[in-house]
Order: sequence, then structure tokens, then C-alpha cells
Amino acid sequence: MKKMIYVLVISLLSLTIFSCAKKSETSSTSTSFAPPSWIQGAWVDNVSSSSKNGYKFDSSDMYLVIFGTVTAGYVAAGVSMTELTSTDSEFSYSYPMSGKSGDTSFTGTVTHVFTKETTSTIGLTGNSTTSYLSVVEGTYTKDTSL
Repeated sequence: MKKMIYVLVISLLSLTIFSCAKKSETSSTSTSFAPPSWIQGAWVDNVSSSSKNGYKFDSSDMYLVIFGTVTAGYVAAGVSMTELTSTDSEFSYSYPMSGKSGDTSFTGTVTHVFTKETTSTIGLTGNSTTSYLSVVEGTYTKDTSL
């Protein structure tokens, strides 16, 4: 049941971000979002499952992994990602979140903090300033198949 709730939250997050993200009015394509090399690649909750969920990073973007499928990149979709820390053992960022639930509109900021536990596992903590989305804390394993 907990995994189903996690998948639902991740799915809703993905849909909300991509449907509610405001595009920049400038034509600049430069970005300061640059995940460190140790976090680049895919990190999932269950490597051996076809329904794995998690995150994927490359040198300039972050993607969700939902049911084993990699989504479009956040930066590429126009989400304003703010890098907070980038060290040899921690990478954190935040992004704005807005949407509507019924007749109620909401806005806030979501922060993810990834900590390197080993070369093949990372931990996720974080927070949200809106009650409509929460960060599901946990440990993720490197997946070289994605």
C-alpha cells in the first residue's frame, strides 16, 4: 500500500509539474542546474522490478522514473530548478510547485536533498511548503539499465 501511495504521489507530481510549469518568457536556454557526476544515472526503489520508480540525472537535467519509464526532463520542460548544494556527498535543489485541487489553488516550493550513502545507493530527504505534495523519503539504488 505504501508503494502504491508513493507511485501515486510521484505520478501526480510529474503531471502537476509538466502541466502547471510556467515557461520562461526569455529565449535563453542556458541553465545553472548541473548535477554532480556521482549522482548522474538512474536511481530507483527496486532495481529488479519492472514497476520501479525513482529519479534519473544527467549533466543538466532531472527526470522521474515511473513504472520503469523515464519521463521528460524537468529543465527541458521549463521547470525552474534552483540548485542548493552540490558536493562530493550531497546534492539538493528546489523547484516551484503550483496547481489546483478542486476549487483550491496552491503554490509552494519542493526541496529534494540527495545524500550519497555508497557508490550504489543514495538517500532522499526533503520537504514541501504546500500540503498538496510531500517528499517521500527513502533509499534508492543505482540502475544501469535505464
